[in-house]
Amino acid sequence: TLGDIKAIVFYVNLFPVFIDLSALNFPDILTIISITIIGVGGVKLIYAFSAKKLALLSRKHKLEIAARKTAGSLMVGAGGYLIVKA
Repeated sequence: TLGDIKAIVFYVNLFPVFIDLSALNFPDILTIISITIIGVGGVKLIYAFSAKKLALLSRKHKLEIAARKTAGSLMVGAGGYLIVKA
């Protein structure tokens, strides 16, 4: 989440529009931090557990090698396209 550009843009640019930062006191800051950790971190945890479950399920299938090669080829192709385009 620390590298999520959308979160960074929100907290740096848009968050001060909604909250008067000069009027915040310590309990307010703790509340905001708690809501952020639960809201953002909770969603990221759900993504991580879902990805782990999907990875475990995919290992049971014979198509795992083909899926990995296909995904890898797509990533290499996309990277090559971006290099050529730049």
